[in-house]
This record gives sequence, C-alpha cells and structure tokens, in this order.
Amino acid sequence: MKKFFKEMKWDALLTGILYILLGLVALIVPETMQKVLGYLLGVVLIVAGAVSMISYLLRDAHQSYYHNDFLHGLIGIVAGILVLNKIEFIIAAIPFMLGVLVLISGCGKLQSVIDMKRMEYGNWIVMLIFALVNVALGILLMCNPFQWGVLLFRILGLGLVFSGATDCVVTVYLAAKIKRYVQEMNAVDSTYTEITGSAEENADN
Repeated sequence: MKKFFKEMKWDALLTGILYILLGLVALIVPETMQKVLGYLLGVVLIVAGAVSMISYLLRDAHQSYYHNDFLHGLIGIVAGILVLNKIEFIIAAIPFMLGVLVLISGCGKLQSVIDMKRMEYGNWIVMLIFALVNVALGILLMCNPFQWGVLLFRILGLGLVFSGATDCVVTVYLAAKIKRYVQEMNAVDSTYTEITGSAEENADN
C-alpha cells in the first residue's frame, strides 16, 4: 500500500511539472507551441490513417466488407499531409472558425432581441448588449485570426501552469496527510499489540 501511494504521488508530481513546462512554453513562445501542436496533429492523422488502412488490409475479406477503414485511413493520411503543408493556414483557421461561431451566436441573439422588442417582453436592452458584444467579438476573431490564436495559446499556457502548480501543491499536501495518517495507524496498532501482549502475560501468570 505504501509503495502504491508513493508511485501515485510521483506520477501526479511529474504530470504537474509537465503541465507547468508546457504552459511556460505556450506563454513564452506561443507561435512555436502552435507549430509544434500543428505538426503533431498532422503526424497523428497520418499514423492513424496508416494504421486504419493496414488493419483493413490484414483483416479477412468477409470481415472487412461492411467496414470503411480503408477510406477513413486514406482521408486521415490526406488530412495529415494537408495539415503539415498548410500549418499556418490551419493555425489561423481555428480562431477564424471560432469567430464565425461567435458571430452566428450573436446574430441569433439579435433576432431574439428583435422578437422581444416586438412583443414588448422583458428587459431587451440587456440582451441587446450581449448580442452586440458577441457580434463584435466574432468580427474581431475573424479579422485577425493569427494574433488571436497567439492570445488563445497564452491563455492555454496560463491554464496549464495553474493546473500543474495546483496539482503539485495538492499532491504534496495529500501525501503529507496520508503519511501522517499511516503513522498514526501504525502507532495505534503498536499500542494495541503491546496492550494485548501484556494482557496475555497477566492471564498466564
């Protein structure tokens, strides 16, 4: 049991340290982090596609008849190659697509505001403010997606550093508590053994 808790502690600490290191990289050099993750995504897609195609070819023909593993694998490989060749475009496309979604959400809220105003229902001015903020954010994300991508990665880095640091603190705190609890239990067991032994000796006498 003691060995198990010790292994858990070190696993949690190493994971926390890894989060902190990744977070610092994302904070200090977000552009590098973007490219690294983009290349990793491309490689993962290619490898997954290749594995899917190979598993299809190795499988019995009767078992493969209703499966589309070959097609899925081919799509994965093509997508991976596109990601590797167009890495900057992919990086910029993520905040751009988020901007499109936010803009659509804002337009939907604007329609709700118009409906509320026409029906003279509730405080539609607050909803109008929310809608306009959504629309403005969506347009900003779409206008300069690469810079927003850098900001998003910095926010991601901050989150990773915070998560890693809190993981380490919580792990050390819990490890100290568990160690103290085990020591107290051992002390209780030792006391119980001594009392039992003394009682047996007195009974024999």
